[in-house]
Amino acid sequence: MVKHPFVKYSGNGNDFVILEDSHSLKLTAESVKRICSRHFGIGADGVLILGQASGVDGTMRIFNADGGEAEMCGNGLRCLASYLDSKNSIPKDSYSIKTMHSTYELLKRGNQFAILMSDLKDRNSIDLSAFNQFEKKFYINTGVPHLVFLGKEIKKIEIKKIAPEYRYHGLFPGGTNVSIAEVLTEKQSAYVRTYERGVEDETYSCGTGLTACALALNEWFGWKGDIQLKTLGGNQTVSLDKHVYYSGEVTFCFNGEVNL
Repeated sequence: MVKHPFVKYSGNGNDFVILEDSHSLKLTAESVKRICSRHFGIGADGVLILGQASGVDGTMRIFNADGGEAEMCGNGLRCLASYLDSKNSIPKDSYSIKTMHSTYELLKRGNQFAILMSDLKDRNSIDLSAFNQFEKKFYINTGVPHLVFLGKEIKKIEIKKIAPEYRYHGLFPGGTNVSIAEVLTEKQSAYVRTYERGVEDETYSCGTGLTACALALNEWFGWKGDIQLKTLGGNQTVSLDKHVYYSGEVTFCFNGEVNL
């Protein structure tokens, strides 16, 4: 085994271990599971690998806690941008990071980073008429697939029992993430819970899921501008104008070394 330095960051409670790519870094599904284990490892929702490529500030590979690789992760991007910013002797106002299928621009806003959510596709491309458990439903790929429902008193819902039925449904060959949104009394504000594919559990926050919820609320109720979304991990904002931006809090947790 080789010791590798790591840092741990949290994006509104959605936490990640960041490793820098190198010739000696040998990551397997089993080592990802071990790193993410909250009882036998560092503990995280996923592992981010920071790499290099021409024309961008960095590349990001994301491995979920189940060991599988994902296409994109909104909170992971914000955490990686914060890490890159911490490494620069002269911090920048923006960063570009390449993921599996796209390149994203991240803008610094105070002590937060806002992602330009540029990879939006497949909006309501799937027939959801069979799903009648909730009042409204919506589907979109915001970098990864998301199914969104509108609910009431959603804090009482046993999401870990309900969500897997949809997460593994045959309509979604690669699986889908599942979010439930509840409209709050404050203007353009909602509470959101998300069950994440690959984590196979509810997470404290999901950036791609919150973006999907904001777009759903736009379709259902015409919401525009700043949409305030509350999760277990705190408050976040999705801004819908000419472009779609997702922003929220990022926290440095700790660093150390891990044997791989």
